[in-house]
Amino acid sequence: METRQEDMPVKDLVELSQEGFLAPNPEYQRGEVWKLPQQKRLLDSLMRGYDLPIIYLHDIKRTVAGKTQERYEIIDGQQRIKALSLFVEGGFHLYDVGDEEAKFPAFLQGYECPWGGKDFGGLSDDLRSKVLDTKLRVALITTDDTNEVRDLFVRLQSGLPLNAQEKRDSYPGGFTDFVLRLGGKPGVDRYPGHEFFQRVLKMKSGGDRGATRQLAAQIAILFLERRRAGPNFFSDINDEAVTDYYHTHLDFDLSSPECDRLREILEKLTSLLGDWKGPKLRAHNAIHLVLFLDSIWDDYTRSWEGGLKTAQEQFSKTLTEATVAAKKGDTGEVVEAWIQYGQYASQGTSRAESIRRRHRYYSDRMVEFLGGLTPKDPKRAFNALEREVIFWRAGMKCKVCGAPVQWEDAEAHHVIEHQDGGQTVLGNGVLVHKACHPKGEAARELAKQWGYIQ
Repeated sequence: METRQEDMPVKDLVELSQEGFLAPNPEYQRGEVWKLPQQKRLLDSLMRGYDLPIIYLHDIKRTVAGKTQERYEIIDGQQRIKALSLFVEGGFHLYDVGDEEAKFPAFLQGYECPWGGKDFGGLSDDLRSKVLDTKLRVALITTDDTNEVRDLFVRLQSGLPLNAQEKRDSYPGGFTDFVLRLGGKPGVDRYPGHEFFQRVLKMKSGGDRGATRQLAAQIAILFLERRRAGPNFFSDINDEAVTDYYHTHLDFDLSSPECDRLREILEKLTSLLGDWKGPKLRAHNAIHLVLFLDSIWDDYTRSWEGGLKTAQEQFSKTLTEATVAAKKGDTGEVVEAWIQYGQYASQGTSRAESIRRRHRYYSDRMVEFLGGLTPKDPKRAFNALEREVIFWRAGMKCKVCGAPVQWEDAEAHHVIEHQDGGQTVLGNGVLVHKACHPKGEAARELAKQWGYIQ
């Protein structure tokens, strides 16, 4: 087998195809499988100057009675050549930037698109020349052994095509970067991935062909859209919906408060469930854990932290028992978990209504298994008068460092923090510098030193 490469203009490929000098071999080639949207996208890529893959042709020469005939058989590139020929023959109009079906990313919608909505005949002379004169890289294979050609065809087709998430990983925009940071990308140091997926879910982004990043994207979409539209809103998270979200959020701000909140919730889940020893948690478990914590994060004390792992274990056990019972045809209270949750999880996790049904049941049972939740004082912050009373009562000195405090640098601190059930009352407030304001475990330790906690 010999191979040579050359650049062949589109007009030559089209003419060879139209005149019967270029055709697939039906013995091993597929038929025409590209749909119109794929054909339109190919031409749009060509118009934008994007590089197109190499076309492989079998260069066949036959000599009979002193006469030589030359023709080409397509080894790889049949769908591309068909799309180019069909367009030049006036077979379809190109996408315009506003076409909903095109699903162009936002940044492309700001570029000029003079070919938008036009067929080949409607293009300007310059644009028609651009189509016909664009040169494509062609590999010409010469061999008398057709088995070599078939073997080459098999080898060209044997590589695994990119799946939906692997394609999304290459999209531009902030949402892509956010998902890569959460899900991780092997070989890229800045994308180690969040430990929640590695330690809690036991996922391995290095060998799962994007499954970790896809789950990270689905969780992020559900979380962020509920933060935007309210707790009763659930999104579809199937492949098409996730891809649309990538396209429409190229200007995504991965430093937003909502992103910080999601990362904080994942960190909390990792700290509470990082040593999970039970059966592997599934994607639906991860989704509902994150959404459940988001719903109780602000309004309830953190008394649930100590019982979250046990509650999840109880839920998983209940669901397993219900699944077994349902398969046996049993009825009774235990099967309720299958009816309300299990059947929707087994049918898939991607449709909004399925997620809504499951989450309603999951939240109710988790609250039950936690033994209830303790609401925080509905009043979160000290008002202006209360802050002034605390300021004067403290003699204008910081409770933490003892140094004088200027009003501009003064803050009222809940000794027993609001998140731990501390009330917003004068008896639970002390004066601190902004820089001295303790949080979390540091605040709890100081509360013990000051005698507020035994």
